[in-house]
Amino acid sequence: MVFTIFFPEVVVAFAAEQWESACQSVDDFAKLGYPQWSMRHAFFADMGGFLLRSPDFPAFPVDGQQLIYLVGRKYLPYPEIDQEAIRDKNKADGFARIITLIQIAWFTIQCIARTIQHLPISTFELSTLAFIFCSLNIMFFWFHKPLDVEAPIVLHTDTRIADILLEAGDRARNPYKSTPLDFLDPPERRTSIIALCKFGLGVLFGFDMETSERPVKTFVNSRTTPYRGITVREMLYGVLVELIYFGIHLAGWNFTFPTSTERILWRVASLQLLGVLLFYLAVITIGTYFYKDIARILFGKESNSMLGVAALSPRWLLLVAYYPVIIAYGSARTYILLEAFVSLRALPLSVYSSVDWADFIPHV
Repeated sequence: MVFTIFFPEVVVAFAAEQWESACQSVDDFAKLGYPQWSMRHAFFADMGGFLLRSPDFPAFPVDGQQLIYLVGRKYLPYPEIDQEAIRDKNKADGFARIITLIQIAWFTIQCIARTIQHLPISTFELSTLAFIFCSLNIMFFWFHKPLDVEAPIVLHTDTRIADILLEAGDRARNPYKSTPLDFLDPPERRTSIIALCKFGLGVLFGFDMETSERPVKTFVNSRTTPYRGITVREMLYGVLVELIYFGIHLAGWNFTFPTSTERILWRVASLQLLGVLLFYLAVITIGTYFYKDIARILFGKESNSMLGVAALSPRWLLLVAYYPVIIAYGSARTYILLEAFVSLRALPLSVYSSVDWADFIPHV
């Protein structure tokens, strides 16, 4: 909850990549001859909803791409699980979303109507609109995602995990971190705009880190990068979402604040957030195209990605690189959140004026 409040745009990026991963899972199962595999199945699998139990290994979660590998090579029969059975595990899922959509629609309509009638909007309402913008994107990408995995479904295989790893060859020879099927995890793609952020949050806060228990019993909620990456069009859409989100805060540039100092701080914080985003995009662009040269110049080693360069960096260098960014972002985000509430102490009287809905009714 706290993470979503401070980083709603990052949650949108997580949701988008999980949605793309589910889409790829559905396409791959269809190619195997299983068109009944749905988006709900795919999300449920990527959340850790399926556990694999073999004769020689304790049960562990398998995601959609790992299931495709197992089913495609006849290690496991196709899991005949009806999507209604998955939906029944989350009965509050649809109802909660309907209530949320009604609230979002009514609030947004009111804000639009106030703007049309030249009635002021408070910074609290503006901040809420920014959250709504992110929420609508998240609700779209997670529309088929179950609310939670309350009871994983256990899938049984007669094939030993040792035999699966042996037949996989050299790519399965490295020790696993989460499950024995880690060798099927997707590689980093050039078009990912969230990978470097996830890495940095992991360095600073241990975010997205799996438990030390091996194999893990479930997947963290932010897990899953699309196996084939995302398209350039999807990446550009992600950048557009980020720009609109931070641009909403800039819309409060000339709002009425209790003091001129608070107005100046709001402007500085809004520009600071936008600046952090532009800096992050610049780093991704440079790292994507020049990671080989950077690794060779700084460390005298070869790297196959910008995350590979980050992995070569000593921890002190990572902290020096990430802390100024998170401090700049965190301070600006904290001020905007606090000001949204603090400014309620001295609102202009026109903020309390109601929308005249009769103006929107055509006169005959």
